[in-house]
Amino acid sequence: MGVAANCYWNGIVKKEQNDVVYEGAQMNVLPIKVFHGTTYAGFLDKIYAATAIDRWTFEFNIICRYPISSQEYKPIPIKNDEGVELMLEVPSRAGVYCVEIYLEEKPAPLRAEAIALLTKEK
Repeated sequence: MGVAANCYWNGIVKKEQNDVVYEGAQMNVLPIKVFHGTTYAGFLDKIYAATAIDRWTFEFNIICRYPISSQEYKPIPIKNDEGVELMLEVPSRAGVYCVEIYLEEKPAPLRAEAIALLTKEK
């Protein structure tokens, strides 16, 4: 069985008093389905495929908008298999029908430098 997730990118995460919001002038959103038992590596593969962002040039900071109560959300970073498992439990809570995940892109410095060096050598 899978969990529906709205995946947002091209924006930034902002923490408000009792919520987490995602903002950006050119923000994108795409629904994806994540199956129970998905590993962190498999989750990353799915995100890179869905967003078409080059995994060798960019890394993600993945944040789940995690419900604490019916009126409060916290930003929970997803960094390993346990984080993915926790994220997949969100829809089992009353009143929550899908997971919201926010992606913050950051350059992968070592990979980008390696590519630049290889390009200069040609």
